[in-house]
Amino acid sequence: HGITHLHLTSRTGPDAPGAHDLQHHLEHLGAHVTITACDTADPAQLADLLAGIPVERPLTAVIHAAGVIDDAVTTSLTAEQVDRVFAPKVDAAWNLHRQTRHLPLNAFILFSSAAATLGSPGQAAYA
Repeated sequence: HGITHLHLTSRTGPDAPGAHDLQHHLEHLGAHVTITACDTADPAQLADLLAGIPVERPLTAVIHAAGVIDDAVTTSLTAEQVDRVFAPKVDAAWNLHRQTRHLPLNAFILFSSAAATLGSPGQAAYA
């Protein structure tokens, strides 16, 4: 689709396992890749990240695929587990929407899991 600049974020950024390998692979394919640590569930961190995007390369798409697994069946699920699983998926998606809704994006893509539709034993919060 002609995308040549990618800004990848995660809570651990370039320290995430496989981050450097992914960056090298994408650069080998011709992309310019920046990897940044940012907790997008934190509105202030996300605002700082978005403010740092160069004017000459404006944000044109958001692809949100974050997720955390903290398995537990519904009867033993704690509020802390739900928060830990929901923050990177739900809170971050909402923050991304709120902070980019004024931009002329070509795409805003949110990934989910088959567990959301099909269910998966022990993954009540993740589903």
